[in-house]
Amino acid sequence: MVGKTTTGNLLFEETFEQGAPFASAHGKEVGDWDYALQYVSSPVFKGTKACRFEIRQEQALVKDGKRAEVTVVGPVTSKERWYSFAVYFPAEGFAKDTAREIISQWYQRADKHLGEKSASPATALRINKDRFILDTGFNANLVSNGITPESKKRIDLGEVTKDTWHEFVFHFVHSFHEDGLIEVWHNGTKILTHNAGNMYNNAVMPKWKIGLYKAAFKSGTSAVAKRVVYFDNIRVGNEQATYQEMAPSSETVPAK
Repeated sequence: MVGKTTTGNLLFEETFEQGAPFASAHGKEVGDWDYALQYVSSPVFKGTKACRFEIRQEQALVKDGKRAEVTVVGPVTSKERWYSFAVYFPAEGFAKDTAREIISQWYQRADKHLGEKSASPATALRINKDRFILDTGFNANLVSNGITPESKKRIDLGEVTKDTWHEFVFHFVHSFHEDGLIEVWHNGTKILTHNAGNMYNNAVMPKWKIGLYKAAFKSGTSAVAKRVVYFDNIRVGNEQATYQEMAPSSETVPAK
């Protein structure tokens, strides 16, 4: 059951219904191509507008990768946060592929002052063979080169059905210890409670990105040449938020 979202518990909300899209987002990595990030009137989850991301195998690199992403919020300042969005995969534009891509990631900046090199996000939502896959793990070492093998988990969250909207809500306790938590709701049903570390032991905590990133486009190992995905009703909540408030289909009302 969804309810009403009070703006007092929201740190970010983008419905694309008014104002400049992503005006308060932390940053964009979309290159110089018109197709990379567009604002469209169809399909939409609610209201009259949504955003469309596209990447192509032929495109030039953006920050050393084939990507079109928006960093919704910068490094979080509290361990507990909520994240939600509605996402749509068109049958024409998102054909099944054996090479995976990222549509949502919690990325941390490496501690380069300690000699640490950049690594893949400790936690990310990927698509692989038309399945939602949550990749997550942690590393408590002060300097690391990725998550520890024994902590790595690949959790299947279900089928990527096409030409329909999927609602996702994530509740995190960001931690590189066993007190870490990830809870996931998909289309109104809670599908995961994962108790384990989910980040690196770095100076700054994760920032949250959505959009498209596909490593196989850089290596030339993908069977497809482009990816298209749509997002709507994107939210970030503080530690006081609830699932009912964060559900993308819930109504937003001003805080009293």
